[in-house]
Amino acid sequence: MSSILRPKGRENLPKEILKFGNNLVYSEGTRTEPYYVENIKNLIATKYSCKPSDIHIIPVNKDGDSYNTDGLVKYAFKDVDKRIKSGDNIDHVWIFFDKDDFPKSKFNNANQLIKAKNNSKKLNDYGFHYDIKTGISWHSCWSNEAFELWLTLYFKLDSAKHHRSEYIEYLDSIFGKYHKGDSYQKNLVNIHDKLITCGGSLENAIKYCKKINKNYGNDNPSTGVVEFVEFFKPYFKK
Repeated sequence: MSSILRPKGRENLPKEILKFGNNLVYSEGTRTEPYYVENIKNLIATKYSCKPSDIHIIPVNKDGDSYNTDGLVKYAFKDVDKRIKSGDNIDHVWIFFDKDDFPKSKFNNANQLIKAKNNSKKLNDYGFHYDIKTGISWHSCWSNEAFELWLTLYFKLDSAKHHRSEYIEYLDSIFGKYHKGDSYQKNLVNIHDKLITCGGSLENAIKYCKKINKNYGNDNPSTGVVEFVEFFKPYFKK
């Protein structure tokens, strides 16, 4: 675990929000996944009565560039190296990517690249394996087939193999039921909150996700987003 400093002006912040360390988040999408992460970040800030900018969960802006699967992973590797050389303290790197229509070989390679980074034999204070050179824990937040699988799990256990368009169609029906005239869109802000107002349950999503991951590994359907949510849940759930 790298040391977590209290920069000037942050001395009075609750110690709890520093316990989860410094986190960088990389994603293929420029809206859906970052908006979901920002929603979690805002919930933590609300719980501890501080500003979202005080929360050490940073979605990385890729300067408008688009990366997919293993390309995103390689970009994250380079960017983290650059940040370390600049003196940044980093405890966790979370990488969100989808299988979508990309070759299975690229998808599996992305997972393998991330897994290989965590080369420690022992667990760190967070309970994760890590890169013995940097101390960083790398997390693969894959979704097979798409991130919308994770959102669907808020409502039901679905072990069938679906195309991403089917998840979107299902979420559309849920939104229309609870908010007349509303629909699911990939750029919705506060998406977690909206799922809850539609009758979704984070606890169910976690439970259902673990069941399908146990049966399918990282095949369709499966998602590693659960690791991100379980890690931060104690900090945003009341």
